[in-house]
Amino acid sequence: MCADRAASRDPLAYYRDIQAHRADEPLFGPLTRNLTPCTFWPAEPAEPPARVRNAVPVLLVGADGDPAATYPGQLSAHRALTGSRLVTLRGAFRHTVYAGLFAPRDACVDTAVDRYLLDGVLPVQDTDCPAARP
Repeated sequence: MCADRAASRDPLAYYRDIQAHRADEPLFGPLTRNLTPCTFWPAEPAEPPARVRNAVPVLLVGADGDPAATYPGQLSAHRALTGSRLVTLRGAFRHTVYAGLFAPRDACVDTAVDRYLLDGVLPVQDTDCPAARP
């Protein structure tokens, strides 16, 4: 894992990153943005980052408040996978958004994913699903 990508070796960089995202990632942000063994691992990445460029018809699903797979990263993957569609659960601060795994179910997300898994049909365009408010 530590040879996958470069990691900052500056502990203050992690602290500043946590503080910069504390308001929008209050629970999991400090966990996912914190120091890891990779911070001090005595190895560099084994190879340059993979360049993903293709038109595979894939469905990407995420939340715009995901603390682990951040939304800018989701958008980057979506741009690289030119045949993809992105279903975004808006206003959800969690990592898993499909089928009620670890969070409440969302009919908008579940319908898009179920249709893709059962019939291989992508949404006609990217889809925004508003998260239900508690």
